[in-house]
Amino acid sequence: MADTSLAEKKIGLLVWQLSNHWQSKLRKILKDHKLTLNEYLILESISDLSENQKELSQNRISIFAGIDISVASVTFKLLENKKLIARRTKKDNRKKIIEMLVSGNNLYNKINPLILEKEKNIFNKLQNETYNFTNSLKLILGRRLRIKAEKIL
Repeated sequence: MADTSLAEKKIGLLVWQLSNHWQSKLRKILKDHKLTLNEYLILESISDLSENQKELSQNRISIFAGIDISVASVTFKLLENKKLIARRTKKDNRKKIIEMLVSGNNLYNKINPLILEKEKNIFNKLQNETYNFTNSLKLILGRRLRIKAEKIL
């Protein structure tokens, strides 16, 4: 099929449209729970990271979530005001330790299956190409690739 528009020819526009599509679908779910996408990503990061780490810093969470530290800082404050997380300081007042409160954990556990199902609906179209697509995006972004070893029968 011939490319009939600029958006069909420009890979960057396709990536942008996909990103907008993904965000739009997730925001519809999050709106019902009065959360932004950044707030959800922070909660998901806290949940994932706290499985292996006792103390989580704002900086560690923001890096893991892929959210700029200044944006994440505002988001942490919003989540704290919503009583979903608690921030405390140790010796250095500049370093805040983050804990997810029971209310935050309950909300995350309620929303996460909905988000996973929506993402599955969006990305299942890739079928067997999901792994390659993910690695291609990482390659473009200059990130490390994880290569699967082939099984020899």
